[in-house]
Amino acid sequence: MLKIAIVENEPEQADLLSGYIARYSQESGIKCQVVTFSNGLEFISGYTPGFDAVFMDIKMLLIDGMEAAEKLRKIDEDVVLIFVTNMAQLAIKGYKVNAMDFIVKPVTYFDFSLEMDKICRAHDRRTQDYVWVKTAGVLRRIDFNAIFYIEIIMHDVYVHTDRETVNFRGSLKNLEEKLDPALFSRCNNCYIVNLQHVTGVKEDAVMLESGDELHMSRTRKRQFMNDLTAFFSGASAK
Repeated sequence: MLKIAIVENEPEQADLLSGYIARYSQESGIKCQVVTFSNGLEFISGYTPGFDAVFMDIKMLLIDGMEAAEKLRKIDEDVVLIFVTNMAQLAIKGYKVNAMDFIVKPVTYFDFSLEMDKICRAHDRRTQDYVWVKTAGVLRRIDFNAIFYIEIIMHDVYVHTDRETVNFRGSLKNLEEKLDPALFSRCNNCYIVNLQHVTGVKEDAVMLESGDELHMSRTRKRQFMNDLTAFFSGASAK
């Protein structure tokens, strides 16, 4: 799944790009989650890494796209950045903020779909759908889809899958960095949950297809519910 930000102060342009992404998703079969921002300040003030791509207008109120992009690169060096603007002479300066490309308005679907193809290729290079772990001296590959949840007890990590539980000494934080942030989320400090296997949330318990019910802490609840909502919203975009 691709998580894409649209930073555009003209609502009709934002709707146009959102529509193009929905069309591309339908034609390609690639799930896309879209989040729109009406200006650069709104986008950058609460930004956290996790987006695969950003379509950024340049001429905006409060702070322009170039300034927002400069701030973005201080937080996230890897996200694909594409300027969408009628100011091509400014977009050429995008090399300063490592922009992958720029599209000149009015944007056609053909041009936009070419950029989406580039984003998909970049995403494929950066991501994978499995993780390698070393247990009992053997290097094991575990597919993301097979994981129900991951648990840590003291310094032992337990990966609960649809076939077995894989145990090894390690850090939950280090393992979390290797997972897809759009697919996995913590419901408390001890558990990382595969969101695609969540069947429900009851008060402070997360229910899984495996039949397990995991405690959800008060401090993690808001972020976990946001992640869960974002996942299912994106999953329905196909």
